[in-house]
Amino acid sequence: MSSIFRRIMSFRKPKKILTRKDSITGRNHTFEVPYLSRLDGNQLQTGQSLIVRGYITGSDGFIVNLTSGPNVELDNDGNGTLDDRLLAIRVDIPKGRVYLNACIDNQWGKEAFIKQSYKDGDEFDIRIRCFDQHFEIYVEHKLIATFKHYVAMSNISHIYVQGDIRLYAVSWEGKLYTIPYSADIPGNFYVGRKLFVSAIADKKPKDFTIEFFANGEDIALQFSPSFVQKKTTRKSLLSGTWSSPETGHEGKIKFPFKAKRSFDVLVYASDEKFLIFVNDVLYCTYNHRLPADKIDKLIIQGDIQLIGVHIK
Repeated sequence: MSSIFRRIMSFRKPKKILTRKDSITGRNHTFEVPYLSRLDGNQLQTGQSLIVRGYITGSDGFIVNLTSGPNVELDNDGNGTLDDRLLAIRVDIPKGRVYLNACIDNQWGKEAFIKQSYKDGDEFDIRIRCFDQHFEIYVEHKLIATFKHYVAMSNISHIYVQGDIRLYAVSWEGKLYTIPYSADIPGNFYVGRKLFVSAIADKKPKDFTIEFFANGEDIALQFSPSFVQKKTTRKSLLSGTWSSPETGHEGKIKFPFKAKRSFDVLVYASDEKFLIFVNDVLYCTYNHRLPADKIDKLIIQGDIQLIGVHIK
């Protein structure tokens, strides 16, 4: 099998930040591995992303596989036939490496790796974005490699995860979205609802905005990170007049967004204010200027690629 990689990039582990573990972020519940799941719906589509998040419980490592079927382990006697592993991401904790490979018709390709250190107790975030000719692989929100397909992506039917970990979430997100993105909010954005936005910042981004509209022209919240100014403003537009912008933030990180990095924004409507999380860390809050249940439309625009948008 010829070389798997179009590109491998160096990687340094970012400073560890503790995520919030409650019912808002969903990190208060975990589940065990081995984890085997069949893909829901139709075949994988260009622009879809697999997001695997969890924390490490041992010192050996773990592996994330995209397979062509449910036969992922040999029997107790070492017998059986394994389905193809169209992509295998293997984290080796003792060696401080993440290995990438594929196995087609029982033939492994040439394994390659990037340096990455994890230890027992660390959280991890691994993402695989699908394109017609290759995968893009992100580790801790940074693009580390592109991985060329050796058989059609349509052959992938299962996800298999195993190793010294517990999982917070395994999910498929989105498609190729058009920016600006606009959508009505069925039932409105009442107290208790959550907006999830997953995206990747452009190579040379200036800014992006997430806006919640109400009553036609009013904007209950405009969340606007500026990559140029390295700050995020929040404000409202009521009866044609903008409120004074707010730029304060929680914690030590003033600006958590970086060019070419993936990120998640979660906006939660509490009784009195919005709670805004970035990568499951509380980033800022914003008091309601309008009743949350009046919010009926969402617009996202700016220098980003959307991976996923959904409301619960």
